Amino acid sequence: MKENFVKLLFGTLIFGVGFSWYTVINDFIRFERIYGTIFRIENCVVPNPVTTPCFYGAIAFLIALSLLIFKKYRYLKYILFGGTIFAWGNFLFEAYKFYLPTNTTKIGCSGIEVVSIFATPCFYGALIYLISLIIFINSKVK
Repeated sequence: MKENFVKLLFGTLIFGVGFSWYTVINDFIRFERIYGTIFRIENCVVPNPVTTPCFYGAIAFLIALSLLIFKKYRYLKYILFGGTIFAWGNFLFEAYKFYLPTNTTKIGCSGIEVVSIFATPCFYGALIYLISLIIFINSKVK
C-alpha cells in the first residue's frame, strides 16, 4: 500500500514540476519580449519572474521531487508542508489584491490580466502542493 502512495506522490510532484516550470518559462518569455532582457529587476510593470512566488514554488517542487527520489522523507515532509503554506499564503495575498475595490485592471501573480483568482497559476500551484501533502501524510512513509 505504501508503494502505491509513493507512486501517486511521484506522479503528483512530476505534474507540479511540469506545471510550475511551464508557467515560469512562459513568464520569462513574456518578460523578455517586453523588456528585451531577463536581467531587469526594477521599474517593471510586468514583474521579473525571479521576483515572483511562482519561481520559488517551482524550485521547491524540484527540491521535493529530488527528496522523494532519494527517499529523504523526513525533509520531504518539511518542504511539502512549507510549500503548501507558502503557496496558499501567496494565493490569499493575490486574492486580497484581486478583490480590493479598484477601477484598475486585475493583474495576477504572473503579471498578466486575470478575470478570476481561481484561474491563476498561484491557485493551481497551491492545490498541487496541498494534494501532495495529503498524499504524503496518508502514505505513512518514514
